[in-house]
Amino acid sequence: MSSSQKPVTPAVNRLLPDSPQAAALTQSWRDLHWLLHSPALLAPGFSATYPPAVFPEYCLQQIKQWMEQEQEHPATLNNRFEFQFRRLGLYAEKLLKTGLEQCADIQLLLDHFPIHLEQAQANSPKKSRQTLGEVDFIWQDRQSREIFHWELAVKLYLYVPQSEAPELDQEPHGQNEFHRLVGTQLKDTLYKKTQRLFTHQLLLASHPQITQAIGNNVDHACPYLRGWLFYPLQTQAWDSYLYPNKATMSQLNPAHNKGWWLRLPHFLARLHQQPVTVRWAILPRLHWLSQAQVPQDQTLDAVQLQAKLERHFTLSTPTEASPTPRFPPEPLLLAALQESTRYPGCYEEIHRGFVSSQTWARA
Repeated sequence: MSSSQKPVTPAVNRLLPDSPQAAALTQSWRDLHWLLHSPALLAPGFSATYPPAVFPEYCLQQIKQWMEQEQEHPATLNNRFEFQFRRLGLYAEKLLKTGLEQCADIQLLLDHFPIHLEQAQANSPKKSRQTLGEVDFIWQDRQSREIFHWELAVKLYLYVPQSEAPELDQEPHGQNEFHRLVGTQLKDTLYKKTQRLFTHQLLLASHPQITQAIGNNVDHACPYLRGWLFYPLQTQAWDSYLYPNKATMSQLNPAHNKGWWLRLPHFLARLHQQPVTVRWAILPRLHWLSQAQVPQDQTLDAVQLQAKLERHFTLSTPTEASPTPRFPPEPLLLAALQESTRYPGCYEEIHRGFVSSQTWARA
């Protein structure tokens, strides 16, 4: 295998069942498997108060048994599962709830429980109602009797170094560069997400309304933060990532899922240098979680991919008539694919990354 074909996508798929049926696993089956086994984004010691959520091993075994049944006869994790959702976060929440429900030793006490505040209004008998927040999952371990609060977040962020976007968020954020790990729409960052998680969402577990609802105190509040971080490339190797500074990396899980991102001209310069055995797929948002497995007839060669990319990013190219595009397209997530040696006709992901316009994230 040449260096350009070297698989660099994290090998969560190594845990998939090694059977002929594995090539036909549904998207939701593979996504739940990914959600259960994927590494956390943050370092284990990021917060002494709120350690990362971890499934008990006996619970994973119970879920595994159920998933083996689903593998043979998909009743819940079928091909229609993901089509109930338009947002990746809601899809991931349903997957995690489905997993929790398959563990006999877990009692799900609350899910998506809102906390409301009521305040008296001047000159009115009515009270105003304000939503303080919503807790994702509160569950009890039937063996230990401990109660857990889990806040789920599935995030994909691109690291935008200062050289790529000098004007991007100049507010001080300490020594790390979490503010430069940004979402595709540029509204969300890892800094904002961690701030909300650790200064608001995880604190809700101790609210009196939660204590009253479950008749007990929560013992552990934990972030279930999973996802992918994407980095610029320094050489022709697909894993030659340009990482943030040491202060940032020390707060990230070293084993977090990684990919690359490139601006369109830089990606196209690489594209036609790849072996013809490498094919591609543009991943829709609901397929952003687990490593891609794609039938051959749904893959793209280099010429087909270039045409689709250029068509997508046409709006982001300034013209004389429109020097400032009104709706710059978002980056697209691509999976580089190689035919499986185990399942002929099935193409498996070897690396993934985002391709952006020339102007994305630049003022």
